[in-house]
Amino acid sequence: MRFSSKRIIKFITVAVSIVLSFSLLSTVNAASSTVSMGVMLEDGVVFPIVEETALGKIVTTPCNTEIVYNSGELLETVDVVIDPGHGGPETGSVGANGLVERDLNLIVALLVEKELASMGYTVLLTRRTDLHMPIRQRTAIANALSPKAFVSIHHNGGAQRRSDVPGTEVFHHVENLESKRLAGLLFEEIFEAFKNYWVPWVNTVHNGASSRLSEPGRDAYGILRNTPAIPSAIAEALYLSNPPEAELMMLPEVQENEAKAITRAIHRFITTSDPGSGFKPSFIDGVMTGTGSARGCVDSKHEQDLKVTVAYDNDEFASLTSAAQKAGMSIEEFQMFGVHALDLFLKLDSGDNSLEQEEISAPSITGSNVSSVEWTAESQVALARVGAKYGFNSSEVQKMGATLMVFLTSLE
Repeated sequence: MRFSSKRIIKFITVAVSIVLSFSLLSTVNAASSTVSMGVMLEDGVVFPIVEETALGKIVTTPCNTEIVYNSGELLETVDVVIDPGHGGPETGSVGANGLVERDLNLIVALLVEKELASMGYTVLLTRRTDLHMPIRQRTAIANALSPKAFVSIHHNGGAQRRSDVPGTEVFHHVENLESKRLAGLLFEEIFEAFKNYWVPWVNTVHNGASSRLSEPGRDAYGILRNTPAIPSAIAEALYLSNPPEAELMMLPEVQENEAKAITRAIHRFITTSDPGSGFKPSFIDGVMTGTGSARGCVDSKHEQDLKVTVAYDNDEFASLTSAAQKAGMSIEEFQMFGVHALDLFLKLDSGDNSLEQEEISAPSITGSNVSSVEWTAESQVALARVGAKYGFNSSEVQKMGATLMVFLTSLE
């Protein structure tokens, strides 16, 4: 194959900057997640589409891991995305009666979905079961669908100050006026739904609709920060930490009333220019990160492994074996490492037009020495992206990576 020394030296130069480039890679990944390409649905699980390749769609899993995915039903857009907050080990607030916010959020979200669907809206929930899901995945789903409204449903905790009225906090983008209007309507409807009950309420000075900031001009909540182009809001209804309110929220009719209030707010937001009410000034909370936690998130297996076979002639195989031994890897690991290195180089060199202008011929994948590698759905992403870049099939990409690694090893 033609893999010029000039190009490889360029790759090596770029590789030196890898340690310094983690922020760049994060920016690249975040940017790709904002492209509206739709989602794939299978058994109630949502997979936002990141990229189309010959191997299949690159999507993100509930744990926000990129995989190559070939199953499910395509959904390109919806009217409303509802996010039941928390899930898995992230319980959220827990009432003295054992009511867990994670579960209550999902109950209310499912009721909202039912109400909106009865009005003719198309609706998608970020989760339909007790899934551990990072904030980045929830916002990737919303960004992939570009809905008219994105509402994250939560229930609050922590307040101790007694109040004559129910306490509800709704948060909106600091700079998106439509997000602010949505939050004002949510506060207005939720407040009205609860004010006719009587319990010893609690609330805080933030009762109303406002923006919580980590610093001036920056939304503290990742749900809002990562969806700047979508009218988004976070509703924190009542306080499960207050035992009378936790008991109230155990009642199915109260859960239904809250869901109907959220539905009315969304309907008014989409169909009217009503401004909402209850607005409070933005405030800075320098302690809260608003990022949630992806730590310990474990995905189910969503796709099949792929076996890719490559053949080498005697000289190629001898060089491959020697280089792999020198690197302390098996031949299979050595080939996989090479492909992942190519994928990383492409990300780092994404703005370098000189690399794109250099043509590379596909390597020969025939010979008397055969090597097969099992690629998981996650590792197939590198195969798919490098193949898409050069128009190579998976076997050609695998051999290209091996050839690169043999060359780099020989430079030591």
